[in-house]
Amino acid sequence: MTAAAPRPPRPLKALLFAAVAGGALVGCPSQVERTCDVICDCSGCSEAVYLACVDEVEAAQQSAAEASCPGAVDELLVCLEDELECKDDRYTTGGCEDQEERLRACGIFLFGTVCEQANAHTAACGLGESFGRGPEACLEELACAARCMLDTTCEGLNGFDPEENQRFGECNVRCFLMR
Repeated sequence: MTAAAPRPPRPLKALLFAAVAGGALVGCPSQVERTCDVICDCSGCSEAVYLACVDEVEAAQQSAAEASCPGAVDELLVCLEDELECKDDRYTTGGCEDQEERLRACGIFLFGTVCEQANAHTAACGLGESFGRGPEACLEELACAARCMLDTTCEGLNGFDPEENQRFGECNVRCFLMR
């Protein structure tokens, strides 16, 4: 089995498209595309994964409109574009908790629940999964603990960085004792 070829960066794709189109102007990418670009540029995802990202966000926008939460996805996308940080080929979404919470209040979980995102992070750190799948398995305190995991490096989670590990522990205590 071979790994999927990485998706070319958006500027390269735009230049290739312009060349093929005989120099015609290429439209600006949508907010959805820009957010998926940032995510995929960080993790190096394939074109298929990029397109799945776009489909997931567009489906979430439709679900938000149906749930009388118009604009909730767009607010999150704007925040993510500003706040996404890439570290060790993994993106973090710190700073967008309010927008994510508003979306969750509408019953919508974009890019998986925070618990599912934490599972992916801990698995990448060699620790396995800590949470169940789906919104019903990611209750408020668990979602808080999952955010703590996402904000901690593998070295901190594995105890190789004592300061980071201590911050992780303190974050967890706040989730369960100070609510």
